[in-house]
Amino acid sequence: MDMRVEFFVRGGHADTPEVFRDYAQRRLAFTVRRFGHRVRRLTVRLVDQNGPRRGVDSRCSLTADLVDGRRLFVEAIAAWPFAAITAAAARLNEALRRDGQRFALDPGRPRSARPARVAAP
Repeated sequence: MDMRVEFFVRGGHADTPEVFRDYAQRRLAFTVRRFGHRVRRLTVRLVDQNGPRRGVDSRCSLTADLVDGRRLFVEAIAAWPFAAITAAAARLNEALRRDGQRFALDPGRPRSARPARVAAP
């Protein structure tokens, strides 16, 4: 993955952030693979909201800074941090897909700002 990815992990044990970082890196590489040319930087925030009290308390928020200066934000809350990362990555994939369609089909944008369409052979 060529883009810059920033990680912020709050809560948990001292060695846990590396495990989450590796998992998020793999998951986001797969998720953003199609849209890598449009994403400049990703910021991942993983927060344990309740501490050791259990419950649905792991929140993962992803911020994608796009090359055109806009920003997409998604978040997911789950009982387990890995599930929160997976759900947030799926939401980011969907947001990037919708944003790309909106960007390509917006008649108000100048022709040069639209992505080029490839004709089928």
